[in-house]
Amino acid sequence: MTLTLVELDQGVTYWRDKTSWDRDFHHDFYRHMASANPHGAFDDAWWADFLPELRKWRATRPRGSAFLTSRAQARFSALARVWELTVEPNLGHDVATLDWPQISAFQALVGEIKDVTSPVFTSKFCHFLAPAIFPVVDNAAMGNPFSTYEACFRTFKAEWMSTDEVTRQALVSRLTNLMDATLVAGYPTKNKIVEICLIGRNQG
Repeated sequence: MTLTLVELDQGVTYWRDKTSWDRDFHHDFYRHMASANPHGAFDDAWWADFLPELRKWRATRPRGSAFLTSRAQARFSALARVWELTVEPNLGHDVATLDWPQISAFQALVGEIKDVTSPVFTSKFCHFLAPAIFPVVDNAAMGNPFSTYEACFRTFKAEWMSTDEVTRQALVSRLTNLMDATLVAGYPTKNKIVEICLIGRNQG
């Protein structure tokens, strides 16, 4: 399908009227996460700050912190190697300019940490580190129509790419005006627009 301004407006209405999410569409959150990004230096100090964010975004249920911590620690070195090879070189790109095989190895490792079939944990973990590359999926608002994270990534890309350029620019303009701010470098504009539109499609 293609994205529409009606879907965006419906998603914005749900976001602002039905949730307690940040009114700025997580603009300041992305600024914070960018400043805290370890760029592959995954260690206990980084994890101590990162895990609470995953909990706040309800990505960890039903696993406990001890379970997730031990499994994350066991993969710090592997995550660092795969990040260096697949994600760090592509941080100037986004979901529209990358293909799944280019970044799939990192999300595969992340998926081992929680070891569940739902892609919610993987999406939020990866999204916090590289939000323009990795889209995020939500159960309550979006309905989580994806059985795998690959399906999520491919759908977000397809939705953006199948939307004509005039509509894309209108969507970007609408979101920017709603935020009333100069977007921080690295703000995941395309992923955020698709996310809000999918919410609007599901809730509208």
